[in-house]
Amino acid sequence: MRLLLTTLIIVLLAIPCAGVQAQSPTTNQSSPDTTRTHSSTNALTDPSSQPDDEFNLFLLTIGLVVACIIIGTTIVGAAAATLFLLLLFALVSAGVLSAGILVGLYRRSLSAAFTTILSLVCSGAIMIAGAISFWLINRGFHIELTTSTALLIGAFSGLLGGLLLSFILTGIIRIFLNYCRQKLSL
Repeated sequence: MRLLLTTLIIVLLAIPCAGVQAQSPTTNQSSPDTTRTHSSTNALTDPSSQPDDEFNLFLLTIGLVVACIIIGTTIVGAAAATLFLLLLFALVSAGVLSAGILVGLYRRSLSAAFTTILSLVCSGAIMIAGAISFWLINRGFHIELTTSTALLIGAFSGLLGGLLLSFILTGIIRIFLNYCRQKLSL
C-alpha cells in the first residue's frame, strides 16, 4: 500500500513537469481562441459585472471581527504579562525586606538590617545591568563568546561591582549620619 501511494504521489507531482497542460496549443490558426471571452454587451448594463456589495460587506465584517480579536488578545496578554512582572517584583521586594529584617533582628541592629538591604538591592540591580551590558559589548565588538558565557561574566562582574557600591554607599551614609548627629547635638 505504501508503494502504491508513493508511486501515485510521484506521478501526480511529475505531471506538471512533463509538459502536460490543460489546453494543448493549437497549430491551426483558424480555430477560435477559447482563452478569451468577447462580450458584446456593455459592462454597465450587464448584471453579472455589477459588484456584490453584500459579499464585500460580509468580508469587511469578518475582517473587523478578526482584527478586534487580535487587538483584544494582545491587550489581555500585555495585561497578564504586566501583572506577572508586578507580582514577581512584589515577591522579590518582600524577600529582600524580610531578609534585611531577619538579619537586623538576629544582630539586634538597625544598621545591619539597612546594610543587608542595601547590599542585596545594589548587588541584584548591578548584576542584571552588568549581564546586559557585557552581552551588548560582546555583540557590539564581536568578542566571540557564547551568549551564556557573556551573561555569566557580566553577572559576576556586576555582582562584585554591586557589593563594592553597597559598601561605598554604606560608608557615605554612615559619614553623613555622623555629620548630621554632630550638627544636631550643638
